[in-house]
Amino acid sequence: MNGDDSVDDSEENARRVAAIEALVSKFADDTVPTMRVEQVLEILERDDDEKPRRTVVFLDCRDAEERAVSVIPGAVSEYDDDDDGDEDGKETIVICYCTIGYRSQKKVQELKKRNPDVKAYNLSGSIVAWTHDPRAPALVDPKTGKETKRVHTYGKTWVLQRKDYEAVVHKAPLFSIVKGLFKKK
Repeated sequence: MNGDDSVDDSEENARRVAAIEALVSKFADDTVPTMRVEQVLEILERDDDEKPRRTVVFLDCRDAEERAVSVIPGAVSEYDDDDDGDEDGKETIVICYCTIGYRSQKKVQELKKRNPDVKAYNLSGSIVAWTHDPRAPALVDPKTGKETKRVHTYGKTWVLQRKDYEAVVHKAPLFSIVKGLFKKK
């Protein structure tokens, strides 16, 4: 890679970050608690001190096909929102994520409706935004537990991951994807 390639990559990554922010602004609901990647990382870094005050749970709201490609390290696909704290008194914070943040925003609304006291947040830009922060732990392949540069982006519209990541696109026909967006829960 020559110097021009890295400038091109930087420009392309900046364009992708701007596109993520533009997409998120189209569906963001100000009533849903949200955190940006850098805010989550600050919590994780602060709690790396001698005595962590919080437990951070990453709740992956994507379907099994998407999760099979990669996840944020330690992510779970289900969360019991009745458990709002550990026995040792640490506060539990649930960070919900999907591809870009739409489905995880809906999950936060669902969790808050069932338990208004749950400390759940939507990860703005979700897993695609995660790939853009160099401080963020690398995504992992859930089958091997090893770091990966692959990320499922659900569809071509959301191929906005950092340029050095490989996008994997949903294999479902467009009709079933659109139908799923309008499905009542």
